[in-house]
Amino acid sequence: MIVNALEAKQKCYDIVDKFPISQLDILAKSLENMYKMIDDVADMAFCIGLSERHDLRDDKDKPGTAFEDLVKELGFTMVT
Repeated sequence: MIVNALEAKQKCYDIVDKFPISQLDILAKSLENMYKMIDDVADMAFCIGLSERHDLRDDKDKPGTAFEDLVKELGFTMVT
């Protein structure tokens, strides 16, 4: 996998190297936007996965522990 990552990086460098200097700013902005988009999609996929796993749980519709009870269980008191 490391070899593939190194090859992929080198391929990216080679492509960037083909761009004229006058276009590098546009390329950099485009790459940054692509990075953010891919990161956002990965976050969304993670959230969808959590939601799907929750839907598969047998106890998904059962009420959980009340926050106040959890605070007491941990030995804290709530101040209002």
